[in-house]
Amino acid sequence: MLYPSRQPVRLIGGGAGVRERVLGIDVGGTTVKWAVLETRDATVVARGSIPTAGDPHTVAADLAAVAATPAAGDTAAIGVGVPGHVDRSTGVIRFLPNLRGDWLGFPLAATLRAATGRPVTVLNDARAFCLAEWLLGAARGHDDVLFLTLGTGVGGGVVSGGALLTGPDDRLGEIGHLVHDRAGPTCGCGHRGCLETYASATAIARAAGRPTAEDVFLALHDLQANAAVEAAGRAIGETIASLCAVLPADLLVIGGGVGAGLPRLRPHIEHALAERRDFIGAVDVVAARLGADAGAVGAALAALNDLDGQATPTGDWGPEVPTTRRPAVGVGAAPAHERSFALPDPATELIADDVRRWT
Repeated sequence: MLYPSRQPVRLIGGGAGVRERVLGIDVGGTTVKWAVLETRDATVVARGSIPTAGDPHTVAADLAAVAATPAAGDTAAIGVGVPGHVDRSTGVIRFLPNLRGDWLGFPLAATLRAATGRPVTVLNDARAFCLAEWLLGAARGHDDVLFLTLGTGVGGGVVSGGALLTGPDDRLGEIGHLVHDRAGPTCGCGHRGCLETYASATAIARAAGRPTAEDVFLALHDLQANAAVEAAGRAIGETIASLCAVLPADLLVIGGGVGAGLPRLRPHIEHALAERRDFIGAVDVVAARLGADAGAVGAALAALNDLDGQATPTGDWGPEVPTTRRPAVGVGAAPAHERSFALPDPATELIADDVRRWT
């Protein structure tokens, strides 16, 4: 299942009375972060956070309360990123293991839509991160990109041929659960040797015998810490190299809490990638740019492009005919063979009230 193909975003001034802001919400295990995105110049004009409640109904009520605040009350649509799998056509939760309560089958989109009266888009939080970094951040202008979010777990995503791939329930992109070593540590998913068991914050700290991954990265002269960093970097590089054999990419974007340790990890990642360069080509390794706002901004971008509310049986963000680079976006519609989406440079173009569904 794919996201619908996308028309160019036409970035011109909206008409009178048209709401030009969207609300993005990033639901985490302990904190809910939100941001209001001004669509005219793709800037965050308000942000905040609240603790994550337990059961689904309480979380949904809290999200509705956020949407009713003065800062977010006049937004045209709501996007929500969650740490699990979502039926993209209905906004029903299919798998959400890291939040308390029984989330299986919970109609989050419909519940929040009924409470707020606004269109609601729900997607996986890692894919929201990818969407934001692809359209506004480190991967802007690239059509073949792999993403990793390194935190207490390892999330990821894939942009291939100018499309953000997701699948019907946002499972496509679970790079953290690719097996690096079948004889490796047991993962929280129940399997052994997943990338997450080497490259997550928890895994790096455990391997080094330190309280946190940050402590590991700061221990420049500790042999055990250096070995843990090397093992994590090599695991990332080897996993990405294998993935590139199936989904070629010229860029790897790394974010999340562990992403702050990228200067320590990068040499080992690049060394592992270089060993396969003759087969997979060159892959640049860069840090994510949008920081803590990325998840909420990505959710807002998803909502922005679902504003017309026309559900389709497909689910990836991407053009009907992939192009090597997305064409420049102007005030006129692009020819069908150049269909694409990219937020413009704020200094030169503005987002319109007539943003259309990618069709």
